[in-house]
Amino acid sequence: MRWVLLALSVLGAPLSAGSAAEPCRDDAAAAVPARLSGLDAAGDPLLADGRPLRLIGLAPRQDTAEEMRFRAGLAPFIGRDLLLAVIGEKDRWGRWPARLFLEAVPGGSRQDVAALLQASGAALAMPEGQAAACRPGPAAVQTKFTSASQPLAPPAIDGHDLAAVKEQEGRYIVLEGRIASVGERAQRTYLNFSRRPAEAAAIVLPRRLWRELKAAGWTAAGLGGKRLRAYGVLGGRNGLLLEVSSRAALELID
Repeated sequence: MRWVLLALSVLGAPLSAGSAAEPCRDDAAAAVPARLSGLDAAGDPLLADGRPLRLIGLAPRQDTAEEMRFRAGLAPFIGRDLLLAVIGEKDRWGRWPARLFLEAVPGGSRQDVAALLQASGAALAMPEGQAAACRPGPAAVQTKFTSASQPLAPPAIDGHDLAAVKEQEGRYIVLEGRIASVGERAQRTYLNFSRRPAEAAAIVLPRRLWRELKAAGWTAAGLGGKRLRAYGVLGGRNGLLLEVSSRAALELID
């Protein structure tokens, strides 16, 4: 399953989407003309020059129904003149992380194709660093467009329910649990839902993100007993680790 990643609160004090180390960046200003020819065999957008894309801000599709909604939502943009901003190097599947825009109408601004896909219900939102600061969080989009017939929210899983967690390995989920301990390592920090290994899920933060969180008021001692919600894809050893790279993918509930 291809990789992924909502609003963040720090010990009860919400952080705004555009705060601290994740400012909104004007990718549209540096965009160049491009055109989509369709989708590749994996269902990802394909440029006319043959490059596959991973649209920044969109979660991976979980099943056939989501894949069909994505294909239908993207269809109106295929063959149209668009603007392309590549954000970084290609991933291990050969996809280029990118943002696509529609040309601005007179008196308006350029529209982000990923944001339009979210708004139409064709894709789930996945906040990623600077891109997350530039648009509404997944909670706003999913709440607005969720219905009994077409839910847009990923499944919420109790991180303490070992069997339920393992069933979701490789899938994009909402993981919730109460932090039992915090393990600070040289390169990573673990927010563990159990003090005993392999008894519950854990959230993994890279050193850069943990530094940001500590600067905003998080501490290992202060997190003990707090309930955390995180958005991402389960993986790691035994399928119990959810790796988070953006502060926008975390929320302290209490």
